[in-house]
Amino acid sequence: MTNYFFRFSLSFLVLACHGNTVPQFRVHPIDSKVRLSQDIFYEKILPTMAGKKLMLATNPSGIGTNPKKIISSLEKHKITLEHLIGLEHGFLGLEEEFSQTPVTMDSTFNRPLYHIYRIKDSELRDLVKEVDFVLFDVQDVGMRCYTYLSVLKRLMDALKNTKTKLIVLDHIHVAMHLPPMGEKMSPKHLNFAGEFPSLLITGMTTGEAALFYNKEYLKESVDLNVIPVEGYKRGMYFEDTGIPWTTPSPNLPMVDSARNYLSLVLLEGVNVSVGRGTQAPFVYFGAPWMTNPEELATKLSAIGNKSYYFSTVYFKPTFGPHKGKICSGLRMNLVRPDYDPMLLAYELIRLMKETYPNDFKWSKGSTNHWVDQLWGNDHFRSAINDGKTYVEFHNTYLSDEDKERKKIEPYLIY
Repeated sequence: MTNYFFRFSLSFLVLACHGNTVPQFRVHPIDSKVRLSQDIFYEKILPTMAGKKLMLATNPSGIGTNPKKIISSLEKHKITLEHLIGLEHGFLGLEEEFSQTPVTMDSTFNRPLYHIYRIKDSELRDLVKEVDFVLFDVQDVGMRCYTYLSVLKRLMDALKNTKTKLIVLDHIHVAMHLPPMGEKMSPKHLNFAGEFPSLLITGMTTGEAALFYNKEYLKESVDLNVIPVEGYKRGMYFEDTGIPWTTPSPNLPMVDSARNYLSLVLLEGVNVSVGRGTQAPFVYFGAPWMTNPEELATKLSAIGNKSYYFSTVYFKPTFGPHKGKICSGLRMNLVRPDYDPMLLAYELIRLMKETYPNDFKWSKGSTNHWVDQLWGNDHFRSAINDGKTYVEFHNTYLSDEDKERKKIEPYLIY
């Protein structure tokens, strides 16, 4: 018995000593060397705003995650919160649909919430003139079609040549390792999800995008103050920063959802569900007609250099395409974040069309195809319809990506 106890204790000690060899795939926030812009704002910027009037555009991915702190901090410095700006998913980031009315009353702050996609440009300009500061603080994902950059642009357009100051609290997003990718938005396909003048993948943070837009398009006519994140070096993946993921919208609840969004968002231009209204949005995708998803998964396994793989799944979405119907499809499993999202999006849709020629359809609104409004023009859809390889398609806009990379370089903070 004594020998058994000795051997057991020795084994336990050996295992305990080797416990730190377990692979760590994410930095714990306690060990983070990165300081958030909101912490810097509360410490250094907010006290300088004492006695002033404020308009706030945020949600739980920014300082909106702690409304009590906002209220107490504003009261402490006698700052009046005049207006709130309603983003696509509402102040709490829970809404699936756009608000149908231009203005609602927010119960948390007891202040009017102006839904920026519903009010007129002239009305927004009048509103920003009523305050001393506009504070913009939301988590972006580095894509033009993620509508928060459109909100930033509309605010900056309204602030042009006014005395109102704009403060942008910067965020690190999941596409920080990627350069500008894709194409610009053509006027014919302009929509709320594509107003910011960048490529589909911007190559910029929100703060960098604000600096870029102010200089290149507004001739620095906005009194802009960008508060950077401290301790971050470009090239660090989000998981390496120790920054906690705070959900910016209902369908990006996890870091994996946000990473997958970089490519799977273009599936919103075809007749499949991308998992909206399930426990795994932008992880699951499929349709009732996708009867043999294993075949598609096998075809997809030839690309991506083992950065991801696909496994079969069944789900029933409660929102969006195929709502309430049982869908068979695939789950995107991310192995490494260093993949080409444009390549994956193109091959995924091309192979889906090839595998299900009688069921696959490009989704269309009243005027344009949805994928055209996401990509910015009809080139993506036309290339797949014409049977072009991704390399052939990419070569048509490769020089534009190179030009954009050089154009945004002076505005990069990190």
